[in-house]
Amino acid sequence: MEETVHFNTDTDYNKTLLHTFFSNQSDFGERQFFMIELNKSCTFYFLKSRTNFTTLMSFIQKLEKITPSLFQDVPQEEIVRKSLQTYSYQTTYNLSDCIRFIFEGKSVLIIDQSAEVYIFDTADNLKRGLEDSSSEKVIRGPKLAFIESINDNIGLIRQLTRDQNIIVKEHKIDVQNNEKLIQYLYNQKEVSDELLKEVDNRLSTIKTSNLEDSGMLEELIEDNSLSPFPQMQNTERPDRVIAALNEGRVAMFIDGSPFALIMPTTFDLLLQSPDDYYERWLAASFIRMLRYLSIFITLFLSAFYISLVSFNQGLLPTELAITIAGTRQNIPFPPFVEAIIMEITIELLREAGIRLPTPLGQTIGLVGGVIIGQAAVEANIVSSLMVIIIAITTITSFTVPQYSFGLSFRMLRFGAMISAAIFGLFGTVCFFIWISIHLASLKSFGTHYFSFEFSISRKKFLDLFLRLPKKIKSAQ
Repeated sequence: MEETVHFNTDTDYNKTLLHTFFSNQSDFGERQFFMIELNKSCTFYFLKSRTNFTTLMSFIQKLEKITPSLFQDVPQEEIVRKSLQTYSYQTTYNLSDCIRFIFEGKSVLIIDQSAEVYIFDTADNLKRGLEDSSSEKVIRGPKLAFIESINDNIGLIRQLTRDQNIIVKEHKIDVQNNEKLIQYLYNQKEVSDELLKEVDNRLSTIKTSNLEDSGMLEELIEDNSLSPFPQMQNTERPDRVIAALNEGRVAMFIDGSPFALIMPTTFDLLLQSPDDYYERWLAASFIRMLRYLSIFITLFLSAFYISLVSFNQGLLPTELAITIAGTRQNIPFPPFVEAIIMEITIELLREAGIRLPTPLGQTIGLVGGVIIGQAAVEANIVSSLMVIIIAITTITSFTVPQYSFGLSFRMLRFGAMISAAIFGLFGTVCFFIWISIHLASLKSFGTHYFSFEFSISRKKFLDLFLRLPKKIKSAQ
């Protein structure tokens, strides 16, 4: 066990301890001043990269103006405390505590011939302003998104809903003096005790504090790390978090990440968009049904084409079979190889479009897809019908509101095509059955992926596929 080092009344010894530890830190700084009335030399130690110097100077000016005559019959060692009673500060005798405070952005004050070290909050917390969500665009609805400050995110929730039943709990992970703050919210009138207990149990199993984003936390506490499907919903929209809390779910934030995690997650939740509830119910219901249809098209359209053309030509109408045969003249590759070539090309273009600057990325995605598709057809590498099918599956994959959920279907599409290429239509059907069994057995914090627990219990069963008018739902 590491030995605890304490400060003492030897000022030079105290300063040497700090200088020794921070000797390799180029942003480590100090500021000396003198309290004339007390005849004491003082030194502030801090990290230049994390310190607000305006706040630091205000503390120095306050200390320089300390006048002992203001405190009659007060021991000299208490004068500093009395003078700073209007300020928020801490004291410590421990070197490790002092070092931790400095890395948090606070400044350490060492006073001549004093073993007690004073800690002042001078941190300059850098953060960006509130902006629109970059990953969950809506046409109509609030244009606010979370940022990297956990306190600001919690404050945003408090501002948008003044529900006194929303409780905030804190969990700190401290490994080798590296502390990470996690906070989770829930509605105490709606949430179940079993869910809260499960959340606490999983957080207690985390043994690392190197968590830069909620995605790393998600991987540590999810049910099945081998599943291609997300078992927690991530969002940067406050309105989605508030809606989840009112349904009895838990929302979790980690300091430094603009994305909140919602648990438990069910299949229907991942296919709902916030603006479903801001548009008229007929239009919202129509769009929602299109989303359910789009995931089947994304997953199985290419596989069905491969099955019918390679194995089950007899299921095609004669006219359609002749048309497909005409488009495949002079094509040297089987349908499966065609599909793989185009799918990988589209995925590369999509990934390149994400990594490039926005205007350039959109241009690369549009122009690259058109040029490569046309050139491939003219070079007789792929058929024109295959280009159309790949374009349709690519478009439908963008209709899934949750990026990570849509990414799961994009990956599984390759599995469906491989099954179709080996076993034909039988393989495609078997692949669909396997996915259905996997989803039915998948759990998120004790709740089945296909569970209607959060819908039936709140009399919103039809909200799974349709978005009923608010008047009807309020009358239920």
